[in-house]
Amino acid sequence: MRRNDTISAWRGQVGALGLSLCFLASQNAVAFNYPLQEEQVREAYFLGRTTDGEKLKDFYKQYVHYFSFPARGPFYSYVESVEFRTPYERVVLRSREKLNQYSAIEADEDYRAQSNVIVVRAMISYKLGYAGPIPPNSSFKVRVSQADPIEPKKLTTESICSAWQDCGVTVFAVVLWFDAEQFAPGAAKVKITTPDGQILKTEFDLDKLT
Repeated sequence: MRRNDTISAWRGQVGALGLSLCFLASQNAVAFNYPLQEEQVREAYFLGRTTDGEKLKDFYKQYVHYFSFPARGPFYSYVESVEFRTPYERVVLRSREKLNQYSAIEADEDYRAQSNVIVVRAMISYKLGYAGPIPPNSSFKVRVSQADPIEPKKLTTESICSAWQDCGVTVFAVVLWFDAEQFAPGAAKVKITTPDGQILKTEFDLDKLT
């Protein structure tokens, strides 16, 4: 084989390898910031401590989608909202929850302990005055998908308030735990099915989340 032919063949192989690596990188990429750099953790920490209510409101509305109250039908439950918590937003939330005696160093340590955790959290309540049987929390189904369904690493429920407490209604959350690597760029779809026949859907544009 002539020298020019050898060089051309070599360049072709290198080019093909480069395309393959780019393809693999895109397959493994996530849209939101992950993993976070130290300066990004600090940025999220200080955002959680801001007194600028409008700034926080604008930030959170990217991560929390609200549903309308079911006005008609034999519905006794109400899916209030669903939240997509990225690693960045989770730092912001922890910072707000621990306003007293919580440092940027502690925020970084907490992030490193669960650096790749994604949480999808659906908030659900029963209608005021509902006196019927309370179905198990597991009867409320929350499904997350992109091109295909994404199975959570863990599913838990969180009691927010009970009817006999001051809030007057039963409120709880269905919480799905994922690894960041399970998500690709693009939209993440969330579908919630309730035992009283409601089906609610929403999408989060992961390319726009931090």
